[in-house]
This record gives sequence, structure tokens and C-alpha cells, in this order.
Amino acid sequence: MAQKVEVTAEGKAALEAELKRLIEVDEPDTLAQMAEAASQGDLRENFAYHDARRELGMIRGRISELKQTLANATVVAAPTSTDRARLGSVVIIREEGFDDEESFMLVSEAETGKARKEGPTLLSVAAPMGAALNGKKVGDTVNVTTPTGATLKFKIVRVQ
Repeated sequence: MAQKVEVTAEGKAALEAELKRLIEVDEPDTLAQMAEAASQGDLRENFAYHDARRELGMIRGRISELKQTLANATVVAAPTSTDRARLGSVVIIREEGFDDEESFMLVSEAETGKARKEGPTLLSVAAPMGAALNGKKVGDTVNVTTPTGATLKFKIVRVQ
């Protein structure tokens, strides 16, 4: 049995848009590139053909992954309360000893990996920083251990 995946409404829409683009644009374009490269003759040393074939494999793998994720996705309601950080919350934090504030939107692991043009950085609740922030309230301080073993302290300034 597949495991349910909680996602935000925005995250589900982004996953659906990516799936649509892969099926309607990327896959047909790559198939056309393969056909064009194949028309050049001998495939044994045809870099363009083999490159397009590898690309098609990655596209189809991602399509399969997205279909499975969406089939098991449960949209969580947008947080109505700003008392605690939770999936879908925007959390504004400040690292101890610094004045700059950073904002992150807590999302599921399935929603991360895509750069955003605007808005807060997406942060998975499965990542160490996201796990540390999830469930905490304004004023709380969280400790996050980096891969190098250093411990960083962050204070939650606001939850939106």
C-alpha cells in the first residue's frame, strides 16, 4: 500500500503543472529529438540519439513519480492560525547573533526541489531545519545541527 503524502494546495497545483508540462511538452519534444537524431543514420555512435534517449528515460521516470505522488496526495488545509508553525505556514526566523530575517514556507518533501521566482524559500518538514521548526511557536528558539556538526540557533520571529 502506498503511503499518503500531505501537500499544500499550492504544492499540489505545482506538481500537476509539472506533470502536464512533462507529458504535453517535454516528452513529445524529446521523442522528436530522438527521431531527428535517428534519421542521421548509424545509432551506435550517435550522441544526440543516446542523449535524447537518456533524457526521455528521466522524463518518463519523473512522470511516473509525479503520478504516484499525486495519486497518494492529501491536500492539507491552509493554516488558519498563526500560533504554531505547521505544513503550509510561512515561518520568519532570525539566526542568533544576526539581524537578518529569513522566511521559509513549510512544505512536504514532495513539494521541494523547485526554485521559486518569488516568495519564501520552500523548506521540507522532513529536512532537519523544517523538522526543528514544525510545531514550534513564535518566540521559540530551535537548534539545528549542520552536516559539519555545528549547531545553529534560530528564533522564530513570526508565523504567517
